[in-house]
This record gives sequence, structure tokens and C-alpha cells, in this order.
Amino acid sequence: NLPIVTDVGVRRARQSLGTVIYGCKNYDGLKVQDTANEEEWIKFARDRDGYIFRPVYNDKCDAYDYDGYIGIEGNKKQIDNENVPFILLAGRARENVPSCMVLFTEKDAKLTREKMWESILSRKAVGILPRGKMMGPESYRNLLQLLLLDRVYLEEYFGDRIHLKTEVADRELIVTITNTYSHSVKGILKIAPAPELNVIGSKEVQITLPAKRSRTIKFAITPELSAMGLANPIAVHYNWGKQRKSTLAVMDLPRAISVHQLLYGHEPVVVYPVTIHNFSDKAALPVEVEVYKKGERSKPVYSEVRELRVRPGKFKTAAFDLGLPAGGYDVKVIALGTENISQLGVGKKTGNPRLYEVDLDGDGTNEYRMENEHVQVTLLRIGARVIEFIVKDRNDNVFFKLWPEKEVTERMPFRKRRYYPYGGFEDFLGQPSIETHTVFDAEIIKSEGSFVRVRMTADYYGNILEKIFTLYGNSPLLEVRFALTFKNPEANMLGPQPILALGERHWTEDIFAVPSEEGIQKFRMRPEEYYGRIINLKEGWNAGYDEEADVSFVGAFPVSEPKFLHMWMNHPMNDGAQHYYLEFQPWVPIYQKSTMYFSYYLWASSGSWEKGVEDLRKRNLITEK
Repeated sequence: NLPIVTDVGVRRARQSLGTVIYGCKNYDGLKVQDTANEEEWIKFARDRDGYIFRPVYNDKCDAYDYDGYIGIEGNKKQIDNENVPFILLAGRARENVPSCMVLFTEKDAKLTREKMWESILSRKAVGILPRGKMMGPESYRNLLQLLLLDRVYLEEYFGDRIHLKTEVADRELIVTITNTYSHSVKGILKIAPAPELNVIGSKEVQITLPAKRSRTIKFAITPELSAMGLANPIAVHYNWGKQRKSTLAVMDLPRAISVHQLLYGHEPVVVYPVTIHNFSDKAALPVEVEVYKKGERSKPVYSEVRELRVRPGKFKTAAFDLGLPAGGYDVKVIALGTENISQLGVGKKTGNPRLYEVDLDGDGTNEYRMENEHVQVTLLRIGARVIEFIVKDRNDNVFFKLWPEKEVTERMPFRKRRYYPYGGFEDFLGQPSIETHTVFDAEIIKSEGSFVRVRMTADYYGNILEKIFTLYGNSPLLEVRFALTFKNPEANMLGPQPILALGERHWTEDIFAVPSEEGIQKFRMRPEEYYGRIINLKEGWNAGYDEEADVSFVGAFPVSEPKFLHMWMNHPMNDGAQHYYLEFQPWVPIYQKSTMYFSYYLWASSGSWEKGVEDLRKRNLITEK
């Protein structure tokens, strides 16, 4: 019930005139990275009752009509004196105090989205830049400058002399109140949690704070099942006299049951990891695993019950050995009054792949090479990536590969802070990716049999990332299993991606296919430009085919996990990666306070992409919404 009004802005990423859109009633069909020109961009905003703002200085914008200017410090003169509405973009709070706007409305009028835009478009607004510089109409600007000089009025109005700091640790909300007045303050601290959270004891505490003193109060909170897998807000208010200071805390909780939503293995036994986050007050938790033939839920073909001892608010992992013959299965895990159903494929124990270490670039750090009769795979410890995925009967690495060559921008200042294109199958973890240049620890788990396996791990400031690479015998199937045990909420998105360059080069003879909710979408590169697309998936796969080289790639993953698939056609005009190639990125949210799992299956062969999808479907590795 906080009086907060929100809106969303979006800028174009390609061939943009620097304009920005706000206020659309919806963003259906938005293609930020693939809008051909400014006319289409403006039409998108107008068709959805949105507003569009331009830079003050851009001659190319003069041919079009906009709703106002994008204010920056260098254009204060124009913002102050020209009768044109304006907006300020906040910028990044981690670098500066963010820019903001103060809007003026009728006294006691309720602030709504409509009122917000009415104030902006009628120039009843002042922009506040870092260090307190102001821009906007003189009458409003002078008023705020007087209030800033006075200081006391604004401090009282916004309650600035009382500081609230919140922290959620395990199942406690910790609130620290600081009184910076020169006199004591008496008031009531009240918390208002989301309905999925229960507070043990009172939600209100009467607090008297002496001058220049702080006090810390702790509230014990237990979540309901309905809180799991959600970011649960907790409003915190301190009322003293006629004043009020508020802030917001978040209890961000993982799923109660965490498993691989898509998994593959060879008979007779598949190891199936299960992680349980105990949100209850019980320490002994029965965990039941039931396996059914795909589509048949009447009777399990395998079942096991195991008791896990997990302290409340903590998590624990157990590995179940599923004894199953080849086939497709659904796996149900039951614990804490809830269940999780995932998809499992089991193959026959055939083939005899090889695994060995080799230092291909002579840098003293070994690479790992896996191969069978169909494919040759090379793993780098740098970034724990697949750098080569070679289809033997076409002698083609389907991935773009720069390594061991250096990027032409290698000597650019702070080069490692930007995206660096080693190539291969890698993952975005932050932008640029924080693990790009990290040398992972590596160990061979299995070096012979019907499959070979390598584990690579890295510790990023206490966030543990594990990748397990498995090449199965007698097929071009390569598996990458991710396990993330993270504690930092800002590391919140994983983007595993193949960087594709099929055949001799990435060019117009390559066709790429994605199963969107609207049907199969197909794309080709454009030699003259780069572009991208956000795709909502119906099934969990993406594919490519070189019509001249007759070689294809298919990637498969659990469709339930990504927010969307990002398709990106790169171009040499991208100064961070000056190459032609394609990326397919499923953007997968990372949750903390548990171990999060994700799996990606790679298939490369001669012949069509359709055949590759069908081969994966036969192995129960295609998931559907």
C-alpha cells in the first residue's frame, strides 16, 4: 500500500537516434534490436499511447515529432529556456547519486500515472542532477533552489534526519534506526510483510531514540509454501509525531525443491541430484522420488523415500541413484507438502568415447578433448567453455572460435571489463560475463565406458559455479550440467549460449530456427547490419543449418526455466566483438539460498536441423510448455 507510481522506459539498441519511449499501454511485439528505422519506432509508441523523447541535439531528429527532450547537464540552457517538456534518465546509482525529477501537482491530489505524465508534459517539473544542479522552468526551479538553501524544510518533509536500514538474514528481518537529530525522538516501528510471510511476535515496537543514536531491532519471520520461489516484500515504517519514514526489505526465497528440470543418462543407473530448502520448522524431512514412464502417471516404475536432516532456513543436497532401463520418464520429487515434476531421458549403454588432456596452445594449462565416432569436443578451463564442437564427417567446428588468437581490441584500456569473444559454448553471468577470463578448477570424473565426463568449478567471492560436461557414446550428444550455489542477489541471471558459425563461415546460407509461441520462426544474417530478437518459446530448443556445408546444430534445454530466448546476429560493426556469428541465449534467473540446476544439450551433425530435433525428441530431451 505504498503510494508508488511506476512506468517503463525503453531505448533502441541499433541504429538509434538516441530516443526513448515511455508510457505505452503495452509492449506487445517490441523488437528493440530489430526496428528498421525511426518511423517504425515512433509508430510503435503512438499506436500504444506512449510518449517518445529525443536528445536536444541531434539533427536527424528534426524531421520527426516528439513529445519532448531528454535532459542532460550539457543542455541545461535549452531545458531551462525552451518551452518543451523534458525527462531525465536516472543513470546508475552505484556510480553517482542518481538524477531525479521533482513533479508539481495540485495540492492533495492523488498521484497517479496520468497525473505524473500531466506534470511532465505541462513542464511542471524540475530535473535534479548529481551534486544538486537543477534544470527546468524558472519559477519551479527557483522555488526548489530556495528550499535547498533552507534545507530544514526538505529534511523535515522527507524525514531525512531518521535513517532506516534493513537486512534479511536467514529468517530474520534486521532493522537499524538512526536518529541524527540533536534531540530524542519517540515513535512506532511497524513492519507490513507480504501475506506469504508470518511474523513471530508483534509487528509493532515503540522506540525512543536518543539524539545521535542508533538502535537495531530483529523480527523473526517464517515463510509459507506460497512464498517459495518469490521475492517477498516487507514494508518498514517508522512514525514519530506527524512524520513517517518508510523503506522496503525483500525476503528472496528459492524453490523448496530444486532439481534438473531436464536430465539425461545411460542405463542402468542415473544419478539424480535433489536439493531441498527447508522453509518449515522441522529438521527431519522425508523426501520421496517417484519415476513414471513418460505420460503414464498411474504407477511408478521406481520409487524411493529418504529422510534428510536440514536445519530450518537452510538447504541440503542428496543424490538418488535411479535404476532404470532405456526410455523416457517423468520424475516426481515430493517434500515439504509440495512436488516437482521433471523430464528424464535414459539411453542404452553403448559406445566407447575417449577423453584425454592436451595443451593445444602451449600456455601450460591443459585443455580437455572428448571424442567419439561422430564428434570431437574441446573444453577450455578458461571460462569453462566448449571451444570446439567438430562434426567429424564434415570436418567442421560449428562454433565461432577466436581462441587462441587475441581480439584486435586486446590493447584497449580496461579491455577485460567488456565482452570478450573467445568463442564456443559459454555463458553470460553478468554483462560482461564475470567468468570469461577465469581459469576453472577441473577434474576428470569418468574417462572410459559409454560416456566420459569432466567437472569444472570456480568460486566467485563465495558464489560457487559448477559445470559438468558429458559426451555420450554412439551419438553426437554433449551435455552441460550447471549447478549454482550463489549468495549474491546481484548475480541474478545466467545466459548459457552457443556462439555459432556453421560451415566455412557465418553467412546468408545459414538458416536458424526457433519454436516460438507463434510458431517456428526462421532467421538469416544480414551482411550489412547486426540485429537481435527476444523470443518467447513454446519448446526448449534452438537450431541452425548451413545449406551449403550440410551441417546443423541443435541446442536443447528445459523450456520452463528461461524468461525468454535472446537471438543475436553479431556483426563486425560491434566494436566489442568484431566478427560475424550468431548467439542463442536462454536467459535463466538465478536464485540464492539453495543450489540451482540447469542443463543444456548440444547436438551437431550432418543433415538437417529437423532431424537433429527429432533425434533429441526420441531421447526425451525436448520439453514443451
